[in-house]
Amino acid sequence: MTAVSKNMTRIIFYLFALTVFTSVVPAQKTEVKDLISKHLASVVTPEQKTKVTNLTAVGKTTYSQGSNHQREYPGDSVLVSDGKKLAFAAAFPLQDYPFERIIYDGKKLSLPYVRPGVRSALGNFLFDSSEIVKEGLFGGVLSTGWLLNFPDEKKGSMSSDGTKKLDGKEVHIISYNPKAGSGLTVKMFFDVATGRHVRTEYRRKSTQSMAHSPEASAASTNDIIEEMSEDFGDFATEAGVTLPRSYKIRVVQTIGTGSREFFYNTKVATFYYNQQLDAATFDFKANN
Repeated sequence: MTAVSKNMTRIIFYLFALTVFTSVVPAQKTEVKDLISKHLASVVTPEQKTKVTNLTAVGKTTYSQGSNHQREYPGDSVLVSDGKKLAFAAAFPLQDYPFERIIYDGKKLSLPYVRPGVRSALGNFLFDSSEIVKEGLFGGVLSTGWLLNFPDEKKGSMSSDGTKKLDGKEVHIISYNPKAGSGLTVKMFFDVATGRHVRTEYRRKSTQSMAHSPEASAASTNDIIEEMSEDFGDFATEAGVTLPRSYKIRVVQTIGTGSREFFYNTKVATFYYNQQLDAATFDFKANN
């Protein structure tokens, strides 16, 4: 091959590589944008003329601990959102866990102790990763502050992770890196056929020293893996708005070889739209 031919080959390869690079990167961004558009269209129909400014979901939440679900504790629950404000409350017939409360006034997140000095596993997870609530991930479309309701607002970065099977259905996966940059990994799953948001997964990893002296600490550590997932199902359309009536939260704490699981299974009975809300709804002091 002559020197001219070699140079021409290099040029052609360079141009080909440049074309591939410039076409792939924007395509990924466009895909995420298209997925979000399809998702938002799955929530509100074109016939829906009234914008939902606040939303109240009233139902029953069952709490259980452990993988066998042998002992379930039912209670009443309510999830209220107004813009980016959110309040969740559930009551359980348990002396050491009588309630769960999550209150966000748009700036400050409040997670009251369920007994003196102690938060629940859910409360602890949200306390350590407050961006889940503050950046509009918690509750998904059950909250008016849902992250994807504000597609043009500056937020953490998103990327498409392709598709996979989830409970027998094909889903798109979007990875999200929160603005807070806390090391939390977030994956959101959307039904390929409908665009509905069906799951969000969160994962955080840290280490715990088991040593009794600084010299032994390097060899005596345990990985701590904390995970949480939100599942959404039983979608129904009412007044032009399609929302899930099944909402499940799972929290898993794994330290070394041991793990603990906590489950919250909510069935929404009634939705209320654009209500006149009490000003104290998102006031921590008023709800404490």
